[in-house]
Amino acid sequence: MTDRKECLVLFSGGRDSWLVASFLIEQGYRVLLTYFENGAGVGSKNILHCIERLKTAYGDCVESLGTISIAGIWREFFLPYVNMTPSEVLKSWGELPVSQFHCLTCRSAMYVWSIIKSRRSEIHCVAEGARRSQSWPIMQPRMIERFRKFFQEYSLELLLPVYDLESDWTRKNLLLMRGFIPKTLEPQCLIGVPLPDDKAPPESVLCAVENFFDTCILPRAKKLIAEQNDSVDGSRVGEEEV
Repeated sequence: MTDRKECLVLFSGGRDSWLVASFLIEQGYRVLLTYFENGAGVGSKNILHCIERLKTAYGDCVESLGTISIAGIWREFFLPYVNMTPSEVLKSWGELPVSQFHCLTCRSAMYVWSIIKSRRSEIHCVAEGARRSQSWPIMQPRMIERFRKFFQEYSLELLLPVYDLESDWTRKNLLLMRGFIPKTLEPQCLIGVPLPDDKAPPESVLCAVENFFDTCILPRAKKLIAEQNDSVDGSRVGEEEV
């Protein structure tokens, strides 16, 4: 297994990230699974059962880096949004719903931790289970392009192996073909709320998400990465393992 490339996988325990890990192993990677706790979720211990099922199937190709709290990093992105009135938010960035603010800032915190960890551990790629068909603004092409460029600035590649997978039925069958019963008990984020009726996000919301990322998150994220002290244990960047 020492000849395998390593890839850091943002692992939720859901079927998308499960399939991502399987795909990468089959392509010659050794996957390093990380689950993030933002302080607003339930059922985080369920992730252990998912990881064990992958280890049973793939052995030493799977390693768990544990559950990492990103609450401290995540909170860095709350201002100025949470102190502003709706009219001020609208004037500054556009129609940015609270639900999509939460998801954008949380995902950005995951990426900041992943970049710091990857650079310290000489890992060259990070993967996750985003799918365009899920209709979340952070998973639409323009935001994905922003995220990819963010990683590229640090000589890292963001891999999205199931991004173009449209059918949940196909996903289920791909897991079955690998010997997995496609049932999981993935942890749930209490504030991870989709847009109404799971429709394609309105252009106004997409633009607002992009504007907040460009003007508020990206500069602060780069500063956080630059401020990290190389003497800190790379497995505990930003917050303690839980």
